[in-house]
Amino acid sequence: MGIYSRLFLPIFVIIALVVGVRYSLLLQSETSYAQTRYQQDAADLAVHLRKALQPALAARDRAGIDSALSGALLLNADLSAARLDYAGGHLEALRTAPAAQPAPAWFAKLVTLAPLQRAIAIGDASIALTFEPALPLAQVWRTVHQQGVISALNVLIIYTLLGIIIFANKRMLGRLADATNRFQAGDHDVRLPLRGTLEARMLASTFNNMAQRVQALVHKLQQSQSQLSAQLERTLLAQQQLQAEKERIEVTLASIGDAVITTDLTGKIATINEVAQQLTGWSESRARGMELHQVFVLANNFGQHSLLKSMSAIYAGGDVIKVGNQSLRNRLGATCTVEYTANAIRTARGEVQGSVLVFRDVTERRQLMQQISWQSNHDILTGLPNRAALASRFEQEVTRARNEGYLLAVCLFDLDHFQHVNQSRGQAVGDEILKQVASRLHDFAGQRHYVARLGGDEFVLLLPDLNHRGAIEHALERLMAALSRTYICEGEAVAMSASVGIAVYTGTDVSADSLLRHADQALYQAKITGRNRYHFFDADLDEQVRTHHNRRTEVRAALRDGELRLYYQPKLDMRKGHIVGMEALLRWQHPQRGIVGPMDFLPIVEHSDVIVDIGEWVIREALRQLQSWRVFDPRWVISVNIAARHFQRADFVARLKTMLSEFEDVPPHMLELEILESSALSDISQVRAIMLDCQALGISFALDDFGTGYSSMSYLKRLPADILKIDQSFVRNMLVDRDDLHLVSAVIGLAKAFGLGVIAEGVETMEHGAMLMRLGCDLAQGYGIARPMPAEDVLSWVAGFDAAPVWQAAASLPPIVSLHEEPAAGTSQMPLFVQT
Repeated sequence: MGIYSRLFLPIFVIIALVVGVRYSLLLQSETSYAQTRYQQDAADLAVHLRKALQPALAARDRAGIDSALSGALLLNADLSAARLDYAGGHLEALRTAPAAQPAPAWFAKLVTLAPLQRAIAIGDASIALTFEPALPLAQVWRTVHQQGVISALNVLIIYTLLGIIIFANKRMLGRLADATNRFQAGDHDVRLPLRGTLEARMLASTFNNMAQRVQALVHKLQQSQSQLSAQLERTLLAQQQLQAEKERIEVTLASIGDAVITTDLTGKIATINEVAQQLTGWSESRARGMELHQVFVLANNFGQHSLLKSMSAIYAGGDVIKVGNQSLRNRLGATCTVEYTANAIRTARGEVQGSVLVFRDVTERRQLMQQISWQSNHDILTGLPNRAALASRFEQEVTRARNEGYLLAVCLFDLDHFQHVNQSRGQAVGDEILKQVASRLHDFAGQRHYVARLGGDEFVLLLPDLNHRGAIEHALERLMAALSRTYICEGEAVAMSASVGIAVYTGTDVSADSLLRHADQALYQAKITGRNRYHFFDADLDEQVRTHHNRRTEVRAALRDGELRLYYQPKLDMRKGHIVGMEALLRWQHPQRGIVGPMDFLPIVEHSDVIVDIGEWVIREALRQLQSWRVFDPRWVISVNIAARHFQRADFVARLKTMLSEFEDVPPHMLELEILESSALSDISQVRAIMLDCQALGISFALDDFGTGYSSMSYLKRLPADILKIDQSFVRNMLVDRDDLHLVSAVIGLAKAFGLGVIAEGVETMEHGAMLMRLGCDLAQGYGIARPMPAEDVLSWVAGFDAAPVWQAAASLPPIVSLHEEPAAGTSQMPLFVQT
């Protein structure tokens, strides 16, 4: 049972001590309160009797005196006796029965409530009052008894929870034992579910990893055997398919037929076949004896009334009735389109004995006809006009614009990063976004404008009847704002924007196809200039495209001419105070512009093979630098960023092996590859396979900028990463933004849960480092430690580096248990080092 069962006794002792102190204080408090009320009530009764008896004593009214004394017993339930001595004699009023249910005798001994005596003098008369504390004692007992019941329930709940924990541990161990036995018996697919306590999840994760690796080995051993029997198995699958197809054909043939219902002369159902049962939703046992209109229900009131009228005519000997395109509502409320025939059932002598109703479901046939007609001019997913419908309307609008002399704006829309959203969240979410975009475009278009879907995430909007370009811009700004609103898909908010290319027809001799091409070129410009914007086509567009091509050529030349450089930013173990490695960061030593950052030239080539050549140069240069630095510190690890296009090449692993063989003195585990989590979304299975092959060589992996892309537990589980890098945008603002602080804490917790390392980038101050260490992250890099520097400056910087006392002081602070214990964000940074 573990440690939990041993907690029963100490918990019981603690509860006993707490309960003893609590009920001692409770008893004192309740007794004091009851004593005060008890004495106050006695004093109030004495005052009342004085006022009530004065007139009666003065008048020598014995009946009034007796009534006043008797009434006193009713006014105060604690009064046990009232005795009056006066000139006219002696009177007594005594209580014959207790006023309240007394408390147990043992409890009365614990409560210090004594009887009271009160004497009242009225002239020459005197009254003696005797009070017994029955009611106060009962009140104290009720309060203590109620609290005792509550305490008992609390104790029961505590021990119940302990029992549940023990049961959970026992069940966890039982699952492990069962899974181990099944695995040993040959069930290599067995896995433990990742749920329950942290210990249970970690145990399940360890077992599953072991099982997966063993299963992979078994799979390889079985693969050769599978290949030998593949031909035989294919033949046997083929045979089963033929048999299944035969059975399916037989079932289909047996199912062909019309629905039939027969009734007697009163309109009650006599028989109903299987097809009719399926269409109406009524079984034969329940439908038999019911009225026909109760089972065969037409959704249209007029149709139902006509059916009743026609059946009455048939029972009277009328002719056959044939009706089509009727909506039949079944028992569950679903409807289908049917056609039916009704006729009389006659004897050999022609007498009507009942009726027969034959009907069939023609929903699919009717819908198919409607669908064929509709789909020829509409997009199936969104319901918008398609490319064929657009072509006809486009030519009409161009002709109108030419004849009436107004501007016609052709707007081509494309959703930004839609492919990533579609792949990461699934096609269902992607389709839902397309439908919502279409809805917003349709609402904007109204009756005046025209919108169509070309395919994929491309839409076209025609804006006719415009007088100047400002009107076009005003319309586009409103539409862009509408398209940028959050999309709700499957209960989740999805951010999405669009880029728009605009071509304006001004009356020149240009075709609709040319206008659409111009809009497409303008759309390209909108995307390469940052997306989420619109761009008008102009005559200089081709020149801009050529300029982009020339810049790509210039980057290729920079690589060829040796103008690229690697700068290195140290990675610090803040708690131990020593450097653990470097991140290699790319720079361009431009002949005219000087040092150029990667964001100024890498986006130009990221979608071409130039990025692959640059990536291989970076890896080789990093390995070369590692080779020289190993003399200074053989434990350093250099991390290198790899672009998605480069990493997902089919020959990436083979090329990496070749580069590693060129530097035999450098162990592969000293090289770490950093990939963006978004790089894995296009084909996560392929990326996983590449990562596993690289890890087999000894290479480690870090997920860069974690949290800024499409992070999910599923991707993190499937990607065999070693380290998570917390994006600097969260780290930089976490001291003043509680949301960023919670995100950083969540990523650290997620890394620990998956058994991964974690490093934070963007550490600009020692306060950032202190907070990270308290949250559980000891590795960091950023300007607060060192800026990226050329390789020749690294060793001198490391030699002069000394962990500041504040780092050491921060390392001794206790970890943060809950973020809610921290002071309000933005009030002060330095207290983070002294608060405990």
